[in-house]
Amino acid sequence: MKYFKSRALIILIVTLVLIVTIGLTINPLSNVNWIGNLISVPFTAVERVFTYAGQEVEAGIGLFSDVETLRAENKALKEEIDKLNNERTEYLRFKNENEDLKNVLKLKEQLKDFEFMGANVIAKDTGNLFNIFLTDKGSTSGIGYNMPVITSKGLVGKVASSQPFSSKIISIIEDGSAVSAIVSKSRDLVVVKGDLKLGKEGLCKLVYIPNDLDLSQGDKIETSGLGGIYPKGIIIGTVKEVRTGESDLDRYAIIQPAVDLRRLSQVVILKNDMPDTSSEMEIIDK
Repeated sequence: MKYFKSRALIILIVTLVLIVTIGLTINPLSNVNWIGNLISVPFTAVERVFTYAGQEVEAGIGLFSDVETLRAENKALKEEIDKLNNERTEYLRFKNENEDLKNVLKLKEQLKDFEFMGANVIAKDTGNLFNIFLTDKGSTSGIGYNMPVITSKGLVGKVASSQPFSSKIISIIEDGSAVSAIVSKSRDLVVVKGDLKLGKEGLCKLVYIPNDLDLSQGDKIETSGLGGIYPKGIIIGTVKEVRTGESDLDRYAIIQPAVDLRRLSQVVILKNDMPDTSSEMEIIDK
């Protein structure tokens, strides 16, 4: 009981001291201001701690807000980049198509005796290359046997057969195919043939090379116009490599076709009313 009385007395005394001290420190001229200052020191330190903590929390919230803003801006930039990439792809596609159309128009002037029939590739033979493929134009469109097939870049091959709504095309790299050709720089007559092994690489073979012909890498090869199938002056490809066998007579060259047969999606079939003379010239053009 005495303990509680003494404790209450102590609390009362401390409270009275604090009240008196606060009253005295209200006057700035009071000599006891040092007591208020002494009391305020620990409270000021605590206030600073809480102020600093509050500032840090506020900064953290601000940083989180900045991160969210950056994420939104980054997403918007990525969408803009994707849009620009798509537009660039479309531009390049239209540019290539425009170039193809220009080249086709040039060929039209060169091949005035032929009617141009555009066709889409709808199927291909097994394998990675378009050695043999089908187009969506057939006999109902006037497509017939042995009609030449080209693109704006050069020779593809010829029509092997036609159905009412489709036609089968054999390319120049197919084994057994043969095209009468000339070397552009010298006008020497040669023959471009399909080869089973080279065809797997998308290449073909140049044979019957004259002994005195200085054939070298990069030389252009084009159709000669002989044989009754392919018109003159269509680019076939370029010489990639010249090889020599056991004798000069065994000399041959590897030809890189001008047309990328692996990525072929559209072709032009040259329609004509010329009589079929392939049986007479099958040794030259096959």
